[in-house]
Amino acid sequence: MRLSELPTGEKAYILKVHGSGAFRKRLLEMGFVRGEEVKAILNAPLKDPIKYQIMGYEVSLRRSEAVMIEISMLKEDVLSFRPWEEEKQELLSTAQQAIPECNRRQRRRRGRFRHDSSRCVIKAALVGNPNSGKTSLFNLASGAHEHVGNYGGVTVDSKIGRLYHKGYTIELVDLPGTYSLSAYTPEERYVRNYLVEEQPDVVINVVGASALERNLYLTTELMDMEVPMVIALNMYDELEQSGSKFDYPALSKMIGIPIVPTVAKRGEGIPELLDEVIKKYEGEDKKEPVRIPYGRVLERAIELMER
Repeated sequence: MRLSELPTGEKAYILKVHGSGAFRKRLLEMGFVRGEEVKAILNAPLKDPIKYQIMGYEVSLRRSEAVMIEISMLKEDVLSFRPWEEEKQELLSTAQQAIPECNRRQRRRRGRFRHDSSRCVIKAALVGNPNSGKTSLFNLASGAHEHVGNYGGVTVDSKIGRLYHKGYTIELVDLPGTYSLSAYTPEERYVRNYLVEEQPDVVINVVGASALERNLYLTTELMDMEVPMVIALNMYDELEQSGSKFDYPALSKMIGIPIVPTVAKRGEGIPELLDEVIKKYEGEDKKEPVRIPYGRVLERAIELMER
């Protein structure tokens, strides 16, 4: 349950603050830390912002900020909930320490992909243009271990599958193919709503290597949302066969996002892609994504709106 869903007058307990960087730091400094009791005391007429009481004082949050805070109505859940920091310490334990159960299970098995259950779960959303090879990547990785999810009121849906990689269960969500996040079509609305409401741990932006200019428009929109992202440069074999050359390491450095060449139909590059997903989740990727500037006038207007 997210803090934005807490009814007025009700109390709950903080489980986890999602997000990163200055945004997450600010929420923690305001008192939204694990175990603290929080009460929703007032919803603005337009449902934004929302006023809360925490640590003896009142604070207002925008709904988009409150949705980043995970809560429970039961205090017992605070004790049983395992925050990311604890999981990270377990996963990064040294050779002298006990190997986590999820890693021990994986080491006893051989093969490129393993479908297994584990408490170490990463939710990764596949986002890309139609015909970018996104679903081929999903099918190869997840095999037959999938089910369909959807939002009420829409006719499009997503496929959800799981795979096991280096001690993690990675939950792959294959979202509908879309050219943008403009919300003109049901597919665009579905993808945008999913990214905003579900807050996946990592977004895998599948880019067709043979149609870079068209595909990268969606990439810039994802960058603007400041989601944790890895780019799968798919169908890379077609780019090579055409005789074209693309300096993807230079682009990766320029935009601050890892780029991994893949050929999904043959499984090439997928293990490396999953490695980057884990690095992004663990915070090991030190690249700072580029922030897209809107110009002095618009930037000033945005700053005023965010106050």
